[in-house]
Amino acid sequence: MKNLLNPKWLILIHVIPVALLFCIYYGEFHTIKSILKEDTLELWYNFGITLFILFIGNITYILFCIVKKNKVSVYYAFLALTIYSSYLYIYSNYSHKIIPRSIPSWMLSRNTDLYIGTFLMPTLAYALFVIVISLTNLEKKHKAWKSFLLSLSVPLIAYIFAQIILPFWKPVSYNFKQHVLIILAVIAVIIFLFFLIRSIYILSLNKGKNLKNLYLISKFAFALICPLTGLGLNQGLGNVFGDFTSLWFYIIALLNGTLMCLSFFEGKRYRLLLYIGKCITFSFTCYFFIVFLPFLPISVIAILAFGIGLLMLSPLALFIIHIQELTRDYSFLKHHITKTKLITITILGFIAIPAIITLSFKNDKTVLHETLDYVYTPDYSKDYNINKKSLEKTMEIVSKNRSRSSGFSMNRQIPYITPYFNWLVLDNLMLSNSKIKTIKNIFFKSEPFKIRPERLRNKDVEISNICSNSTYNPKDKSWTSWIDIEITNSNQNNFTSEYATTIDLPDGCWINDYYLYVGDRKEMGILAEKKSAMWIFSQIRNINKDPGLLHYLTGNKISFRVFPFAKNEIRKTGIQFIHKDPVTINIDNHKLVLGEAKVEPKTTPDNKHVLYISAKEKEKLQKIQRTPYYHFIIDTSKDKDSLTHNYIKTINNFLTNSKLNIKNAKLSYTNSFTSTRNFTSGWENELKVQHFQGGFFLERAIKKILFNSYTNTSNNYPIIVVVTDNILDAIISKNFADFKFAYPESNLFYHLNTLGYLASHNLDKTPKQFINNKTTVLLKNEVLAWPNTNNVKAYLPNNNKPSIILNSFSFEINPNLIQPLNWSSGLKMQGKWLLDVLYPKQAENNWNNNVKMSFDSGIMTPLTSYIVVETEAQKETLLKKQKEALSGKKSLDLNEQTQRMSEPGFLLVLILFGCFLFFRKKKLT
Repeated sequence: MKNLLNPKWLILIHVIPVALLFCIYYGEFHTIKSILKEDTLELWYNFGITLFILFIGNITYILFCIVKKNKVSVYYAFLALTIYSSYLYIYSNYSHKIIPRSIPSWMLSRNTDLYIGTFLMPTLAYALFVIVISLTNLEKKHKAWKSFLLSLSVPLIAYIFAQIILPFWKPVSYNFKQHVLIILAVIAVIIFLFFLIRSIYILSLNKGKNLKNLYLISKFAFALICPLTGLGLNQGLGNVFGDFTSLWFYIIALLNGTLMCLSFFEGKRYRLLLYIGKCITFSFTCYFFIVFLPFLPISVIAILAFGIGLLMLSPLALFIIHIQELTRDYSFLKHHITKTKLITITILGFIAIPAIITLSFKNDKTVLHETLDYVYTPDYSKDYNINKKSLEKTMEIVSKNRSRSSGFSMNRQIPYITPYFNWLVLDNLMLSNSKIKTIKNIFFKSEPFKIRPERLRNKDVEISNICSNSTYNPKDKSWTSWIDIEITNSNQNNFTSEYATTIDLPDGCWINDYYLYVGDRKEMGILAEKKSAMWIFSQIRNINKDPGLLHYLTGNKISFRVFPFAKNEIRKTGIQFIHKDPVTINIDNHKLVLGEAKVEPKTTPDNKHVLYISAKEKEKLQKIQRTPYYHFIIDTSKDKDSLTHNYIKTINNFLTNSKLNIKNAKLSYTNSFTSTRNFTSGWENELKVQHFQGGFFLERAIKKILFNSYTNTSNNYPIIVVVTDNILDAIISKNFADFKFAYPESNLFYHLNTLGYLASHNLDKTPKQFINNKTTVLLKNEVLAWPNTNNVKAYLPNNNKPSIILNSFSFEINPNLIQPLNWSSGLKMQGKWLLDVLYPKQAENNWNNNVKMSFDSGIMTPLTSYIVVETEAQKETLLKKQKEALSGKKSLDLNEQTQRMSEPGFLLVLILFGCFLFFRKKKLT
């Protein structure tokens, strides 16, 4: 314990935590400073400058002690205890002004008020340790029971004071009384902890037979009984201090307590095994010491109010006992084992539990990423093998860690370990409920996730005036068009209303600017990463401010929303489009023709990988009919094995009545995965031996068929027939409009149920809902061959609309060629998007670059969104969320609340562990 007087301990106990605290609060301040009032700004500066002066003072003192080779003085400890207790007390009095209630909670990290106490508490605890060590003369005999009784007298005196003296303290003003009581409480806590730590320290010195017996009793109580009782009581109280319900906490607590209570023998092998065990479990002891450190000030109150204060203090007592036990074992072993080996054993043992946790989380990350890749960013040419047992465990942890806690309640999180999991496995992002349910449904056939439709208050909110103007750009022979809109709220109720609609963009037309009037100020839109914009919009919308949002849904469908609208309010907004040819834009039945026909000499496109074929050019292409073939998707999900006979009978009857040759037909057996075979004789026996498990992942099966059809250009095309008893159980997260270029003949697929009825469904929208429930397959569908029938490179839909062609399935875009307000840049990015639809795994790797190109061009893509926000603070929050999103995996989602402190909390634990080992090594060598 004497080693604690080494001034280097202050580096990890004060310097590192306070430096992290500065980083956290600087980030918060930078976000909200634009909306803080002058008196609040003054408070931020005063507290920040004061803490900085104390920080510099501590660094100066540390350097002085190191240079002079002095130990930490007891006077420093008294001074630090007084100053930092006062600082925390004054801060608590002004905390409601430092972060006013007017600041939206989503702009800040969770539990911001708790950070300052958490990061300054190590300094206060250290000061107490120094005072105890300095004032306990080892040359004298001390009686531990006296110090222990003095510590227990503190809550007793406090109880008597509250029951007898306090009721008569009425003449004093309330504010003065409140301040005096808090100060007295702080002093009482300090005195209580001083005598408690001193009593344990005296016992740990282990001098004399009686002290040895008392020390053994205290070890049994604090190392074994209290931890196990505390874990059980915490679970019984609903995990108020954290979710320590895992059996491993009880096992390690029992093992650690047993190791502490084992008697000493002089056998080298026995002591070495004991030392290794204690080194391994010391990380467990340190963990709970750090977790309960912020709760030390309320331990006295807990003793009075609930009688569980001693359980809250047991991590502190165990920490002291554990250090003494390790020191004693080391002193014995260093005479039998070389210091190098002993230090190596110490380090390896110490990091064993953190290493096991890290390796477990790394495995969870691998399994989760493989699963997300398969579901959301797959390689359609690759077969996947997901470890379902490991996935089930991982999804359980992800679901559990997804919940958020507030204040001191952490009933579903493991302090520091849950944030470490979220940092290491989820990159501080999360999985939405819908994705968790979808994954569970795909692999374990759980209940499907039903998305509750968002309640849009857009009744009687309509366009009252709309106009457009277009400008021709001779440089790249394109049009730039503005549509200016006035929207009026005619709603007569008292609720704030919203305008929400969708816009279908033609191919070759993109949005490249946006504005919304906020009051009398014209606010231009910010082009942001899509997930970040969606998140900030939902947060601002909840507080009835002024967001406007444009983003892609699927295919070329755009969502357009403006919020809020007061009663009878008129709001002005506008959208800019860039397009090659004249286009017709329909917004809520208001049709506007943008641009005019121009006769221009034909030029060679500057990008041969992506081509734009205008409606006029398509008129010159030859119409052909490709040969269709049936591609049956058979539902082989869990519990569908009983339908095998029905499937065989239904398919055979369907083929008997069909006029289509089955020569090229294919079968896809689909559950969690899809296995595709040619339709050959004996398929019935093959069906019977399939593994019927998991959910019916129909979306994956259809996308794989469309991918193969488009990338293997041929004169054949698939007619998709889904064979299942209930298509509503199929897993389809959204429609297939993004794949529209891959089915030029028809947007229909068919459902053949076990009764033999055939229904048609639309790939473009609401795929699970049938169009006609008794229909026949349409076989004669015409398409256009490009560039000609002798050398077909692509098949285009036979309509009077333009099309975009991928002339290459592998290409890169030079970012330097992406220019603002440039139509050709939009075409390149659109081609890249289509390529990413076909190769989602490639999209994952290129995600950041593709978002950056959207920013550089100003053209909105399916990865970005235009949003208008009201304040600079909202813009800062948006940029921070965007940085957070772009640093993680594409298929992960954003947290409901910012959590920028997730990883430093656990890193602080690791730093404490590492520094302890470093200083122990310095002392022992």
